[in-house]
Amino acid sequence: MKIEKSKDRTVKFDFDKGYSTVLIPLNTKKTLCLSSQIGCPIGCSFCLSGKRMFERNLSAEEMKGQLEEAISYLEISDLWSRGNSKGVNLLGEHITTMVFMGMGEPMLNLDAVLSFCDYVNDFYGYAYSRISISTCGILAGMERVVEGENKIQLALSLHSPFQEVRDRMMPNVSGVKISDLVGMCERYNQKRRQKIMIEYLMVDGLTDRDEDLAALIGLGFAKRTNFNLIGLNGGFVLDGVEYASSSVERMGLFREGLMKAGYKCFTRTSMGADIEAACGLLR
Repeated sequence: MKIEKSKDRTVKFDFDKGYSTVLIPLNTKKTLCLSSQIGCPIGCSFCLSGKRMFERNLSAEEMKGQLEEAISYLEISDLWSRGNSKGVNLLGEHITTMVFMGMGEPMLNLDAVLSFCDYVNDFYGYAYSRISISTCGILAGMERVVEGENKIQLALSLHSPFQEVRDRMMPNVSGVKISDLVGMCERYNQKRRQKIMIEYLMVDGLTDRDEDLAALIGLGFAKRTNFNLIGLNGGFVLDGVEYASSSVERMGLFREGLMKAGYKCFTRTSMGADIEAACGLLR
């Protein structure tokens, strides 16, 4: 295994079998970004993971291995005693959140992902609410999480309010209607009484126009929905047109518009780009 360290203190663990996990520092907090597959079958045009051919699902044991490498790197001691596990959240003091936002579509490997979630809750006393599963919109998997017993967080990669644009950007989920995704998010909000996170890629001239903002607000997400604006890392070509990230100013105006509409909105800070660990750069 190879460990790479970014100038911004992000750490990437490259496993010999061909997948990575990323440890992201944000002030006093640390987020562990986990992979669920080798390669990715969704094939999003803006993501390097999607340009790599899907190879296989990762096992729950391989996911545990990702966590164990982070624990070892952080030199977290006194975690292995069963007396310090259930009910004593020692791990949570060091790794604030775990997110399945690395390589792969976790909803297509949900049995293993949920098995890992049960393991960290049982063995470490790690709260389900600290774990987030991000999806491109696999409705059957989202429904399992919504109807499940445990309060796992959900994040939806939406990226455009227009069906035709989203289908072009994310071709292998083109059969999923945006209206159905909005409805599933509402079910999650109503049952869990938790805020779902809508991840939205800011692409100059494609997803950041005034009409995009108006259409996004018009989709009817519940006001308890959170939005996370993500600047495009690198660039990509779609239908012969080369696209780049929105400007900081444009992202600020987009954020302001969503907040005026009554939503909470955050702008994701790009971390680890110099070691290809930022969003969309895991190969």
